[in-house]
Amino acid sequence: MLDKLRWKLTAFQTAVVGAIVLGMTLLFLFISEENTRTQAYRSFSEKHSTVSSYLEAEDRVSAFWLHRLGGDPGTCISIRDAGKPLFSLGLSETGKQMEAVMEPVRQRAAQTLGGKTGQCFFPVTGTDGEGYFAGVSLISKNGSVLELVTLYALAEMEQGMARQRYAVLLVAMSAMALLGVFSWVFTGKLLGPIQENQRRQTAFIAAASHELRTPLAAILSAASAMERAEPAQQAQFSAMIQKEGGRMSRLIGDMLTLAGSDSKSWSIQLEAVEPEMLLLDVFEVYEPLIRAKGLELTLQLPDTDIPAVRVDRDRIAQVITILLDNARHYTPAPGSVHLGMSIGQKALRITVSDTGPGVPDGQKKRIFERFYQGEKSRANRAHFGLGLSIAAEIVRRHHGKLWVEDAPGGGAEFILELPLP
Repeated sequence: MLDKLRWKLTAFQTAVVGAIVLGMTLLFLFISEENTRTQAYRSFSEKHSTVSSYLEAEDRVSAFWLHRLGGDPGTCISIRDAGKPLFSLGLSETGKQMEAVMEPVRQRAAQTLGGKTGQCFFPVTGTDGEGYFAGVSLISKNGSVLELVTLYALAEMEQGMARQRYAVLLVAMSAMALLGVFSWVFTGKLLGPIQENQRRQTAFIAAASHELRTPLAAILSAASAMERAEPAQQAQFSAMIQKEGGRMSRLIGDMLTLAGSDSKSWSIQLEAVEPEMLLLDVFEVYEPLIRAKGLELTLQLPDTDIPAVRVDRDRIAQVITILLDNARHYTPAPGSVHLGMSIGQKALRITVSDTGPGVPDGQKKRIFERFYQGEKSRANRAHFGLGLSIAAEIVRRHHGKLWVEDAPGGGAEFILELPLP
């Protein structure tokens, strides 16, 4: 489903941005071509006016000067005196084809000027379909009338603009291709967190369903057996139902905690907390539980004063409780669990170490994943693999760090760091 959405977003973004870029490109291309035509027309009309002024001022016509002024490729000049040819430039190269263009130009100029002296400019199309700029001047000179006709062929300019269009089209197509690639990568990065969240939700539901199936099956089996059991045995099945129901309740509570974190509805109530008092409170609660298993719980606090930290007291106590509970379950008797605290320049460090089997190097990062259980802990049905993931999420919300190392004397040492004010 997300793949289809990615294709649609890529196509939509490419189409919208591409249409805007293409529209702006065509607009600039149109403006550029119009400027080119305007400049060419202005240059042509200025050149024609210069020749006209020269003929009006001079008594003799200098062929060399006319060649220099009108010798550009595509430019033709024809000068007639009282209808008789006096000078021509460029006509010999084009022959009768250019003469065929000259005659309609003279006729249109005669209509425009009405036989009076003056000059006029207009575009014209030849019999070959090519376009020209035309200029005609009628000059009164020594009792006679000089006729000046200049033509400028637009073929070379049109070819240049056609090449420009092809180049712009090629650049636009390349830009569209690059835009498509960029849109594909951008939408991939945009949908990446959603896809990852969807994957995690699917894995979470699958793992939760698997974990819930075991206690539910035990409850149904015990309830069915209790109906047929003797009164003396019913208490045993009732205790089993209560035990498995408690497991289900803890699992559902853990899942609700993580679901609240994923949906951003999990609130953190920050307050100033004295770390020593927090550890002492947790120690007093957990010391009897650990001693009941035949383990020893020790506490070490620094001699220096520790400043208060702004944390959610209950959540941080929950993290320490999770770490102590893991140490209690995975440390065989006789053994010990150590709870300590130290202070650095920027962070407060709380450690929970034990004398258990430790955590293999390949599992040191994975144990904080949801529903992950190491090989030695899979047989322990009291743990679902959610405790450490909950602890890691709480620490992340406090902008702290949580990781595991090998304890100096063997076993595992979990290290919690919280930023100091």
